[in-house]
Amino acid sequence: MATQFAPLTPAKLRDELLTHPLMLSIGSLGLSTFMSRSIFGVIDWRPVLICVASDILAIGMDHYFDQAPMLSYAFKTSNSEMVAIFRQAKMLLYSNAALLLLALSLSPPLTWAMVTVFFGPAFVWDFKLFVFGGTQKKTVEKKAPKNAFTIKRIPGMKAILIGVIRGCGTFAIVNSILARSFSAAPAGPSIWNPTQIIVWSTINRACHAVMADVRDFDEDWEKQVPTIPVLLKSVLRTKLLLTAVHLFTALLYSYNPYIVFASLYATVLVWALDEKSPRGLYRLSFHSQTLTAALYGAVEMVKWYTSYQAM
Repeated sequence: MATQFAPLTPAKLRDELLTHPLMLSIGSLGLSTFMSRSIFGVIDWRPVLICVASDILAIGMDHYFDQAPMLSYAFKTSNSEMVAIFRQAKMLLYSNAALLLLALSLSPPLTWAMVTVFFGPAFVWDFKLFVFGGTQKKTVEKKAPKNAFTIKRIPGMKAILIGVIRGCGTFAIVNSILARSFSAAPAGPSIWNPTQIIVWSTINRACHAVMADVRDFDEDWEKQVPTIPVLLKSVLRTKLLLTAVHLFTALLYSYNPYIVFASLYATVLVWALDEKSPRGLYRLSFHSQTLTAALYGAVEMVKWYTSYQAM
């Protein structure tokens, strides 16, 4: 039985189309900056802008198309506030597309390839790539055929793909630009190395993606979206799995206090949040790496200031 359409409030719509993409892009800002500084010892605006703009575009497009019924509703009801929000969202997408092209135009060809390989799937995340079994008759509600193939519906792969895109993809972009001019030698303590950062980032991003699926468990269960919580048939089992992964990461890199801190922080949020928690609180989980990068930056600044004072 088809679910009845329930329009969002303007505040909720603004959060979906504007606030959420911008808030999550801060994570890309922090991670790309952190990778640049900790691995290559410099901060270049090009990989940072590419990662941030790609993030806003991927998330923004996904949410924009998801809210297509709301756009029709806004026009039908002549809701000027909602129409204005959609226009602002469209401007956000256009402006970031322009910024992405600007940064890419000043980057080597390898960067274009890395964006295509790692970020390309994110841009077609919920697009119907293949439809099997012919077309269906039009109904009052436009529903995707059950046998339509989308990247989002690969069983259990959503979180893994997000982890690879955000972890490996961010490094690939940074490396494609900076490796030609700078050696991958950390400017700070030797506790950081490229492999470690890639593995940690991939695991961290994948775990947060699972947490986002915990948040959407009820809706995904109803629609039978094959996320990890749905496949495990339990939020509790998912929390136990995430706890094991975070503790494994902390043990694997026990010599790095920053990774241990991030893993323990993420573990606390695993048990503090559930499918009933407000959406905004899940941003605390997403920004575990952002917080860690900020902590690392603060420590490095204190060290620099101390050494400067001692001169």
